[in-house]
Amino acid sequence: MISPRRAGAFFASALFLLLAVAPGSAAAPGAAARLSGELDVRGLQALLAEQKGRVVLVNFWATWCVPCREEFPDLIRLQKDLGPRGLTIIGISTDFAGQAAAVEAFLSETRPNFRNYRKKAGGDDGAFIDTIDESWGGELPFSVLFAADGRKLRVLSGKRSYAQYRGEIAKALGRP
Repeated sequence: MISPRRAGAFFASALFLLLAVAPGSAAAPGAAARLSGELDVRGLQALLAEQKGRVVLVNFWATWCVPCREEFPDLIRLQKDLGPRGLTIIGISTDFAGQAAAVEAFLSETRPNFRNYRKKAGGDDGAFIDTIDESWGGELPFSVLFAADGRKLRVLSGKRSYAQYRGEIAKALGRP
């Protein structure tokens, strides 16, 4: 896949750096959610390192992906229900830079209670996918569940229900 040219790369990078170090792992309840910036593999690794001690679910999605849009309310519910028990959800939109307005509109509409980023434009998309998980064929939605110690526990390809996610996450939290 060919990535589009980056527009406003300096601003997006500066915004990411400011927000990536912001305290807290979730958007304020009831606040209109916005993108927290752009993220590449190194940025994701740094973000995961900040979450040491918490179970993390990283969900890759896109506005044009119907199953992604359908499961998004379940992710919001999971963060609400399991966040206090140690879960952090991180959303990463794979929409192109030219679709930023659609991403912002979707986030404004759904009002997620977890941080969302857009995959940083440029670079080799195949290498990005392989770094996330070599088994990932690029399909969406795609989620990766990490243990509190940072180990990758499970990859979840395709749309999942609230109950399916909750079961996997509860195991990772060490509680049914």
